This record gives sequence, C-alpha cells and structure tokens, in this order.
Amino acid sequence: MKYTYGKEDCKKWLVNNVDLLLNDPKFQALIVEVKIAEDAGNTFVNKVGHDEVSKDNIRIETKFTNYIMPSGELRINSAGENKYGGFDFIRIVDGINKRIFEIPHDEYFNKGTFYGNEFKWSSSYNSSDRKQMGNTQLLLKYETTNK
Repeated sequence: MKYTYGKEDCKKWLVNNVDLLLNDPKFQALIVEVKIAEDAGNTFVNKVGHDEVSKDNIRIETKFTNYIMPSGELRINSAGENKYGGFDFIRIVDGINKRIFEIPHDEYFNKGTFYGNEFKWSSSYNSSDRKQMGNTQLLLKYETTNK
C-alpha cells in the first residue's frame, strides 16, 4: 500500500469527497463551528468547553444540529454538566430551521432542562406542539437570527 496521507494528498481527497463528508453531521458541525467563529470576527480555538474566543475574551461554545428526532424534538449532545464553567455563551445553530441562539452560561444552566448531557427542544418551536416548552422558550428568548 502506498502512503497517500500527507497534507496535499488529503487536500486532493477532500476536494473530491466533500459531499461525502458533508453528509456526516460531526464533520458538518466542525465546519459550522469554524465558519461561525470567523463570521463573528472571533478566533476559533476548539478548547475544552468552548470553540471560540472574541476580541473581548468572551468564550463561546457552538453546537449545531440538523436532525429532527422521531419524537419531534431537536437536540444537542455533549452540552450539559460536562460544559459547566467552560464558556460564557452557548451558541446553538439549528440547521433545520436556519435559526441561531446565543444563551448566557448562567441562564442556560439555571433555566435549561437536561437529559444527561443532552439539551432538547421542540422542532416546531411549539407552533404545533407543547414539547420541551421550557427549553424552547429559553432558546426563543435568546434568538439572534437576522438581528
């Protein structure tokens, strides 16, 4: 087997296989984390507890979802007590409804309901259901999309 794993080999493979990789939610989430930090004028750092740092030293953890659970809920994983104290704001990006939310750390942990390290909310934002009403309202309070 020939060694084809250097940066240039990987770059060529990436260009030829970008659609395959974008079908992987984890890969897409990483791209979103890097791109949204850049779009916000922040530095992507990918540290434990946060993904980016602003010019004012504000730590932001970004979570992305693009999958509706069979229950009609959206969720982010690895977003509970394991992140406590690691960020100043959590940014949640809903890739289904194209919405963005930025919740302060204390508000997120004091008012959010967690299922292990998962945070869930209504995929319809309670327009057609009464699922996860507390978490859904918390998100809506801190929506930043199109502001």
